[in-house]
Amino acid sequence: MNIVITGASRGIGRELIKRYLNRANKIYAIARDEEKLKELKKISNKIEIISLDLANLDKVREVSKYLGDKEIDLVILNAAISLPHSPNFTPFEDFKRSFDVNFLSIHALLEYIVPSMQKRKRGKIVFISSLASLIASPTSLPYSATKRAINSYAQSLRNLLAKDNIKVINILPGFIKTDMTAKNNFYMPFLMELEDGVDRIQKAIEKNYKEYAFPKRFYYLIKLFTFLPLNLQDKLLQNLVK
Repeated sequence: MNIVITGASRGIGRELIKRYLNRANKIYAIARDEEKLKELKKISNKIEIISLDLANLDKVREVSKYLGDKEIDLVILNAAISLPHSPNFTPFEDFKRSFDVNFLSIHALLEYIVPSMQKRKRGKIVFISSLASLIASPTSLPYSATKRAINSYAQSLRNLLAKDNIKVINILPGFIKTDMTAKNNFYMPFLMELEDGVDRIQKAIEKNYKEYAFPKRFYYLIKLFTFLPLNLQDKLLQNLVK
């Protein structure tokens, strides 16, 4: 099995690489931090590291072309950036970078991988979205927007590729202890340990869940919120920026 994992140098991506090493012929580990990737490379010669800034979409497309010839069986699109929560309007350059990394790079990376899977009539594509995609937080405008875009993209792609026997899985985690969440200076309900979070992600991948949100208690609370009248939702969300 040949696997591609983005955001591979730390956190969820790094843990997934360790989990899949015994089952993989080759893992293509993509991340921006070259030093962290070199550390990862020492673990196994099955790991091929690709240092790449996902905001550079032309370079991402070049990597896609390279990977298109590698008969990729599984792609885990884990990489994302998150700006600090802020009540201020996001500057354009920060907003653009968030969309380039979190969303547009996905299509660029899949450009040559998907046609290869279609020819072989097999493959699996996994998106790591977020429970943050279900509520449009006013203090994390670009992150919520990019993750919600992923939900739509994943559903579209799943139904587009069903005829080709390609599985598309969208995973929506809550808060997991990683470098990203360590930067948050607010209370994170149901914060999970990395190993527990990755256990659930791996289970969703293995069982081919079309969509999997966790932890369930947090997910159900969010769903209850979305059933509230829009005026009430807005009033509650506006309290975040006071």
